Amino acid sequence: MFTLIAWLTGLLIFGRPKVLEPSHLNDDGAGRKISLIIPARNEEKNIGKLLESISKQKTVPHEVIVVDDNSSDGTAEIVSGYNVKLVKLESDPPAGWIGKSWACWNGYLASVGDVLVFLDADVELSPEALGTIVNLQELKGGLFSVQPYHRMERFYESFSLVFNLIVVASLGNFMAGERNPPGAFGPCMVCSRSDYASLGGHEAIKSNVLDDIGLGRTFWKNGLPVSNTLGGEMISFRMYPGGIGEVLKGWGKNFAKGAGSTPPLTLIMMVLWITGVFSTFLRLPVALGFQIQFIAFIIMYLAYAVQIYLYSRKIGSFSIGHALIFPVYFLFFFYTFIYSGLRTLLFKRVSWKGRDIDV
Repeated sequence: MFTLIAWLTGLLIFGRPKVLEPSHLNDDGAGRKISLIIPARNEEKNIGKLLESISKQKTVPHEVIVVDDNSSDGTAEIVSGYNVKLVKLESDPPAGWIGKSWACWNGYLASVGDVLVFLDADVELSPEALGTIVNLQELKGGLFSVQPYHRMERFYESFSLVFNLIVVASLGNFMAGERNPPGAFGPCMVCSRSDYASLGGHEAIKSNVLDDIGLGRTFWKNGLPVSNTLGGEMISFRMYPGGIGEVLKGWGKNFAKGAGSTPPLTLIMMVLWITGVFSTFLRLPVALGFQIQFIAFIIMYLAYAVQIYLYSRKIGSFSIGHALIFPVYFLFFFYTFIYSGLRTLLFKRVSWKGRDIDV
């Protein structure tokens, strides 16, 4: 009975996913001057793909600004081959600043557009994407953000499955009854220059490890709407192409801290759902000795697999095969969460892209 209730809770958590569609496309970007701001630290493997996709946009941005955040690789050299503005930060962030926020803030200071689009360096855009998100932001107002579709090329990348589900669920705006999401999706955020400036932008959240959560909260606490959606076929990214260790460090750098930012009701429902998942496959040794219990186990196991597949395929290139081995991914999630918690609570420091970050 408990696992059934937990499974039904999953329907509430993930029940209304919103996916980006090009129905609001206007090729001239509604006459607005668009500044694309891309923070980049050691992104030589990704930045070229993003810049190529930007060059193919039907809506042409006024400017593209790449902020090279003191990279030690060939990021700047790759960027120099494109017709973009390169802002080079030659040192680590000042005391009190987190690296990404510092890079975004410097990108803003170098920009002139009345619409600001912040993009992570691993994002890729379909030709209609920029016009769509700019027009949707104008329609909805405030802060508009997109969680890109997770494009995978190797099996180890599928270990992000549970994290992707939890990130989408944690914002709560895919669940009935939640009005104010606790943040935004960091890889792609759009807002007006006037709103960003009046709220203090990234300077107002400069010490927040979770800049997307901090910026989203700043907007809705000041009475401005925050709207979030999934990238679908229009906006994608390939996360952590550097191996399973990068997956662990990438999610581990802030996941436990993110749990503390989740609204209580959403957090309780997520914990219930995750507990139900663990309960389902941990009961197998007991169920093997009893025919009725074993049949019930098989039914609930398949029910969770189907549920995970139906929702995960909306957020990434996850297959039914990935869903059928969901215990593997949840065990990795549990291990990473413990790792993140220890780094956050005991050591109060994480390492990412060659830089130590105080948390």
